[in-house]
Amino acid sequence: MEYTNPFALVKASDYTDEQINSLWVEIGLSTINAIIEPQAKSSKFILGGKGTGKTHLLRYFSYPVIRLRKPNSTGLSILSEEKFLAVFLRATGVDASRFVMAGDFLKGSQQLFGIYFELKLIEALLHSLCDIKRTSSSVGFDDLAFIRVINESITDQSFNDVVSVEGFHDWVLNERKKIDEAVNNAAFSGKVDVHIPFSIGSICIPVSRALHAWHPIFKDVPLIYLIDEIENLNEQQQEVLNTLIRYGESNATFRVTGRLYGLKTTKTMGAGEENREGSEYKTIVLDDILRNLDKFPEFAKNFIRKRLHSIGIVDSEFERKLANPSLFFEEIDNTNNYVNAITDLRFEDKIPTTFKYFKDSLRSVEAQEDVDFIYGKLTSGFSLLIQKLNILIFCKKYKKKNSSIDLANEINKSSLDFIKGEDVSSYSTAYNHYSSDLYAQLCRESPKEINCPYAGLDTYIKMSSGNPRNLLLILGKAYSIASFRDIDFLRGPKLSIELQTEAAFEAAKFMFEIDTNLGIDSDMARIAIDRLASLLRTARYALNIPEVSPLAVSFSENDLSPVSRTTLKICLNYSLLFEIHGGRPDRNSQQVNRKFQLNPMLSPRWRLPISRRGDLGLSSILVNAIFDPNEKEAFDHSLKQLHSKWNNPFRKKFGQVEHQDELFDL
Repeated sequence: MEYTNPFALVKASDYTDEQINSLWVEIGLSTINAIIEPQAKSSKFILGGKGTGKTHLLRYFSYPVIRLRKPNSTGLSILSEEKFLAVFLRATGVDASRFVMAGDFLKGSQQLFGIYFELKLIEALLHSLCDIKRTSSSVGFDDLAFIRVINESITDQSFNDVVSVEGFHDWVLNERKKIDEAVNNAAFSGKVDVHIPFSIGSICIPVSRALHAWHPIFKDVPLIYLIDEIENLNEQQQEVLNTLIRYGESNATFRVTGRLYGLKTTKTMGAGEENREGSEYKTIVLDDILRNLDKFPEFAKNFIRKRLHSIGIVDSEFERKLANPSLFFEEIDNTNNYVNAITDLRFEDKIPTTFKYFKDSLRSVEAQEDVDFIYGKLTSGFSLLIQKLNILIFCKKYKKKNSSIDLANEINKSSLDFIKGEDVSSYSTAYNHYSSDLYAQLCRESPKEINCPYAGLDTYIKMSSGNPRNLLLILGKAYSIASFRDIDFLRGPKLSIELQTEAAFEAAKFMFEIDTNLGIDSDMARIAIDRLASLLRTARYALNIPEVSPLAVSFSENDLSPVSRTTLKICLNYSLLFEIHGGRPDRNSQQVNRKFQLNPMLSPRWRLPISRRGDLGLSSILVNAIFDPNEKEAFDHSLKQLHSKWNNPFRKKFGQVEHQDELFDL
């Protein structure tokens, strides 16, 4: 029997309210409260990359979805337990582009959009209030007191006939439909003929006072408007939202989500006074919270369990795997210095390319007989990975003024002690740091010419970087590939390392080529990322790897040209890069350089690591050669120099590249 891919990418905006509840996975009450802060008196912008769960989060805390979780509770008991009332509106739900079109011939398009936006908010609120009243029939609600407060702000005579919450709901629907009709007709008539019944902010904010008059419980229950996808509003439309936030004054607060680049302005309408961070609003970046969340691996496994459980399979083998999702995936055997994994590479008598680089470079400073002795001491009788590690350590410790023979003997002894299990702290540290990079080199140099493997659930979770959508993307590719090969992912043998690696490559390709194909900006970003990743790849597969697991770089903010600064911002906005807060202190000055990591979802495309350790320091020349699309020639020249430097560690001069501690100082 064939099953629908349980990891298929589906936007939370397409979920039903029932699916929002059924697919929710707890990530920790303290974490959620820190994000939503339902009792906070100020509004909040919750920004994050695609797939960080912004829509799911807001909808889960909206009253209609909470109501589904508590079908037998009255509306008032829900409010008493939750201690807040939140209603949800997606920015795309107001079809904001229509008002931009109207703006070509209507001066008041911003005001008209603001009225419409407010009507949509009130409509969502009244829908919840009607449910609260209907399910709490034994409790008295003072509809007339509620309407009296609202009537203070509405000038339209038609509102005089409204005497109940339900009647107010019908009135709002009717007013919204009038605007819909007027704006739609304006495309043909050239004018918008509509009566505006109230001013912006005069209903959705004072409604909090009306709620206090409606029922006493609302004196202790804050009103929250949940607004999603604000990147779909232009600057003028965001000014409307900012104005409502400013008018809130603790009567009503907003939780607004959007992409990292979603907030286009902090100005308000009219004079354009700006809202201030820390005063009218706070901002949090969801990506930072999720990437640094210790509980994310367990969350990810529960996330997978919930998806798989929805299939409805009742089978002992499936249930066994479901209890430990890692059992669905074969893992790389890194025991005994990767001996078994390397055996599968079928080197036999072939010598890895980097070994040839080593001997050729060493001949430039040592006699041939010494080269043979040193090479023998570092490689003879050792497994391939230990041979590589010995050569790498030699490259890093070599000094012309010291005896290279003594150094080779020292490394030979340390490696023998390490193999015996004796305590050799410095050698053990080097092994722990570089073993995965050296194994990746062997995969690349093997006669089988296999890809650097990306396998195991823990690897997939690290690649996702705290982003649920990224995890779905990788797992969805893995499931699809297994189905295409007629492999039973759910109840069959573990998915092979080869097929897992293929899935990781497909996911990286999708993210880089399709998911960020958004015009000129994304083209600039992809050029920069391709150059940066090519640099990191050159570092990882060099004879003398300049940094452990090269995935991050650092540089001075002052070194960026205007074009490079723009491109860097785009890379961050599209989550192709992550900024590592705290930066890296410059060893030669007092300033702190900015530090960035390539999104590990992209690592398979360039055979890069998925975890970072150190970072590579970039010079002014190199950082601009990477982030300025017009500097291709400068980048190619710099990369060629660095390739020569890292693969010829015993030469004294490298043209413009200085052999010193501060990397890439061209």
